Amino acid sequence: MTPNGSTATGGTGLFGEASLPLSIALIIPVGVLLVLLGLLLFPVNQGLIPFSPDGQLGLLLVIMAIQMLALGETPVGQYRRSWLLIGIGIVFAALGIFSCIVPGILTDAIRVLLAFLNIAGGAILLGKRFLPMLQGTGSAAELAHLPPIYKRLLGTLTVLNVVAIAFGISMLLPGLVPGMVIAGIVVINGLLLLSLASILVKIG
Repeated sequence: MTPNGSTATGGTGLFGEASLPLSIALIIPVGVLLVLLGLLLFPVNQGLIPFSPDGQLGLLLVIMAIQMLALGETPVGQYRRSWLLIGIGIVFAALGIFSCIVPGILTDAIRVLLAFLNIAGGAILLGKRFLPMLQGTGSAAELAHLPPIYKRLLGTLTVLNVVAIAFGISMLLPGLVPGMVIAGIVVINGLLLLSLASILVKIG
């Protein structure tokens, strides 16, 4: 309490208020999760440690639901937080939580759902970004005159979309893609998200 009876909200150093937007604050734990998950998948594929695919899929779905509920952020773009989107987010959260608690029942359904969302989301966002250029409504010259930080942002988002498509394909065809390759894709995805968060902080 301050001398006049109000609650102190200030602070310095580690105890100071972090000026980090919620959208970036949510990107960081997702990036850390994917990097950690990808690194753990290497010993998992060698049979050195046990692994629960239901826990992995359920956690990914819960994180996606939190992004929908808090920001309106979906794999296919950001939308207004309508009641329909909030309802979908609640359903996704419920499915993810159920998968974590009761393994073996929703595994295949959630795997196919996440695969479809990653593939569709990556393809749609890539189309929105580059179709105007192919149709002549966007100019390569305009792209060339972008500041370096925005070019880096565009490149990071593009690679993220490509990796999302690759991740979706690996989930849709788990037997055809080697486990080590999937682990590498997950690590790259996480590192790209952390890089994206860093770029957004600099732009903001």
